[in-house]
Amino acid sequence: MDPFFDWGRAKNAHEGVEPLFTAGEIVERVEELATLLSKWMDDDEEPLAQVIMNGAVMFGADLVRALSSRGVVLEMDFIHMQRNSQAGTVDLIAASNRPVTGRHVLIIDDIFDTGRTLQKAKDHFYRLGADQVTSVVLLDKSNGKETATRPEYIGFECPNVFVIGYGMDIGFRYRELPFVGKLGTA
Repeated sequence: MDPFFDWGRAKNAHEGVEPLFTAGEIVERVEELATLLSKWMDDDEEPLAQVIMNGAVMFGADLVRALSSRGVVLEMDFIHMQRNSQAGTVDLIAASNRPVTGRHVLIIDDIFDTGRTLQKAKDHFYRLGADQVTSVVLLDKSNGKETATRPEYIGFECPNVFVIGYGMDIGFRYRELPFVGKLGTA
């Protein structure tokens, strides 16, 4: 049984949703990532966590809290990027105004697929003068494809299915689910 979600009570409201990664598995992995990242951040006086909106909001919040519980003091802000799959482009819609020069920046994202979004974000922070840019993604859906860049830290390898929950949505629904799931059985 998942300690954070009563599937028996909620199943009818979320008919057709099949969990892929439970809330318990996510909590465990976030804790593991925080342990790894806190070692990376050990040298920095105050790193800057940049969460990519909107899908990574829950992952970012949980990860930053887990880092804080390990004594890491950091700033947290958000950037909004929009991907146009047909054109193969990524646009920066809203940028953070936090100072970046000479700092370590941690990019937190929900899904890694082609690497375009992550590369655009890394380039953006390096252009602003970041000393080091490191990335962590919840889900790696690249499935062995050649990508523009690679994240330094990965939560889970994910099959090539459309996922929802834990911040990720379809039509602005299902972000609230404490697990990552897919719709239907296909």
